[in-house]
Amino acid sequence: MVKDSPGRPDEPRPTAGEWVDVAHAGGDLTWGVGAVSSRLGVAASTLRTWERRYGIGPSHRTHGGHRRYTERDISRVELVRRMVARGVSAQDAARVARHLDRDDLSSALRGESPSQTDLATDDLLDSLLAAATAADEQRLHDLLLAMLAGTPVLEVWRDVLSPTLCRLTHEVSRGAVTPESQTLARKAVLEHLHDVRGTQDARRRNGVKAQVLLATFVDEAKALPFVAWGAALAQADIGLRIVGPDVDLREVLDLATHLSPSVVVTWGAPAESASLVRRHLDAGQSGSFIRASGAWPDEMSIRFGLEAPEIPTDVHGAVRQVLDRVR
Repeated sequence: MVKDSPGRPDEPRPTAGEWVDVAHAGGDLTWGVGAVSSRLGVAASTLRTWERRYGIGPSHRTHGGHRRYTERDISRVELVRRMVARGVSAQDAARVARHLDRDDLSSALRGESPSQTDLATDDLLDSLLAAATAADEQRLHDLLLAMLAGTPVLEVWRDVLSPTLCRLTHEVSRGAVTPESQTLARKAVLEHLHDVRGTQDARRRNGVKAQVLLATFVDEAKALPFVAWGAALAQADIGLRIVGPDVDLREVLDLATHLSPSVVVTWGAPAESASLVRRHLDAGQSGSFIRASGAWPDEMSIRFGLEAPEIPTDVHGAVRQVLDRVR
């Protein structure tokens, strides 16, 4: 994520003196960060970012120091999410939300239906492209935060992110957008997909079996469909183990033997690795083995085992193939 900038005078952040002990929260129920994340469909990392940068966060905490949201705090978060999705900057949305009392917050939320607050897909595409072209890193992050806060990652990828990245590639090829702007956009998308994947998968790290092993042999910044694939599986409550290009294929196959996942996916494995994969399969390892790589004009091609033909597909199709073999 973008590193926090120094606080601005008009963006107060909660200090220790502003926290109210949960015992004095009156009649309000209070909620932890995880509960608010699940309730609003907003990644916990997004909640923490809005708290750090804009002072939109929990106003109570327990004697043990755990942060707790009241219903009013949650209403503020929801209003910010809606305003950002409509095109308002997170800074301005937070300024408005901070200065509304309980009744005004309720009125603001009642007066905004999802159809009024969500930008049309074309507008989102244009907004992302404009932010990337202008190298407006903060705007990119605000838009991505809002889009992924309450919408399944598969939908956001299919309707907005994938088309935007394709348009950026086209604009770079004709000289209308700099390669640096494209890199900035890809990096921002990567960070937010990681947030989705990490937030969801964190719930299953304590002793939960990995149902799917995902291994990429290229840098994830050059394999965004692979990252979106993993984020969507995590959001579907699939236990994942993910390894990057610093782990070679022999180690990946050893890990697969140890974990015995239902599905092993390799992305961008070198062609000469086929003999290792064959020995792994001939050893009678259970589960499905999917070899995948980026492809054009489709997002990727996948192949089951070694002999099956390559199948062109997109992230949605790849997720469905894995879910069919896990559930």
